[in-house]
Amino acid sequence: MKIVPRFIHKYINLKVGLAGALVMGGIVFFINFKYGWYLSTIAGLKQGLYTFFFGGIIVKMLETLLLKIKKPSLSIPISVIAISALTSILVFFVHSLKGTPEPFLSTVPTLVMAPPGFLFLALKFKKEQQKQ
Repeated sequence: MKIVPRFIHKYINLKVGLAGALVMGGIVFFINFKYGWYLSTIAGLKQGLYTFFFGGIIVKMLETLLLKIKKPSLSIPISVIAISALTSILVFFVHSLKGTPEPFLSTVPTLVMAPPGFLFLALKFKKEQQKQ
């Protein structure tokens, strides 16, 4: 049973995943609130679960990409743009599935918050790498 915790810690950034799940799930809940508790809860939970699992994995992907591209002047912009695009596409896909009344509006917070959020994380990761 130690395989599951090892997998989770290796491939999911739990702290960022949980924080993102609470923030983004709450935002999407309120975006869809005019459609009632049931549909807004489904949309918020979908966003929260997506952000926790896939957001945590995507942050690990960002870190991996930052390590693979050696030149810092290229690694940060390429990583932030690629990961922001990937996460925006995936979020739209998740909300396009049945249950979210406003799929595009539910994706807008990701479109707005992902690039600066990933930039912050990329800079933080690079700074920590330089200390080692």
